[in-house]
Amino acid sequence: MRVGKRVVKSERFGHMSSNISLSLNYARSHILSLGVEIEEKEDSEGHIVAFCVDWRLAENPQAAKHEAECVATYCEGLGLNVIRYETQPFFDVYPVAPDKGEALRDMLNEMAVKNGVLYLGDSKTDNPAFRASDVSLGVVHDESPLRALECDYFVRFEAVPDFLHALVVNDLKFTPDFPMIKTNPNRRER
Repeated sequence: MRVGKRVVKSERFGHMSSNISLSLNYARSHILSLGVEIEEKEDSEGHIVAFCVDWRLAENPQAAKHEAECVATYCEGLGLNVIRYETQPFFDVYPVAPDKGEALRDMLNEMAVKNGVLYLGDSKTDNPAFRASDVSLGVVHDESPLRALECDYFVRFEAVPDFLHALVVNDLKFTPDFPMIKTNPNRRER
């Protein structure tokens, strides 16, 4: 978490970072199919802290999925957290289970913010932060169906620039009356 120039890291994170390096090396040596991408995720200091295995563009999706599953099994054997996204052809590997709700609460506490928080997210890993915010807005696209998001409202990915413009014009005050905003029919009760 970065607040201003200060970086705060979870203590839970450090002891698993060497396993991320091991699993990333394993993934690089065991993913042989063309079109499979390994996306490294870095922290603010440039250290690799997680990665994604993505076979959406694989020439042979079946072989790529098999290779990716071998990598996922290896990562889980090292105690890493593998997040799969239902029927999606990719997964993320983290040293510990991410909790965006806890991170959001910690950040708000650090900044002494008590209310007025709007949170935007586009995956099921954002659900804890949706629950921790005052207004939760899911960004819906083909890879993240609305049914997976525990948000109050949603906006289509293509309409995010229009939403941000409307928010700025409205002095950063959210209203569900913006034309691109829709109420989530699966909306949670507060």
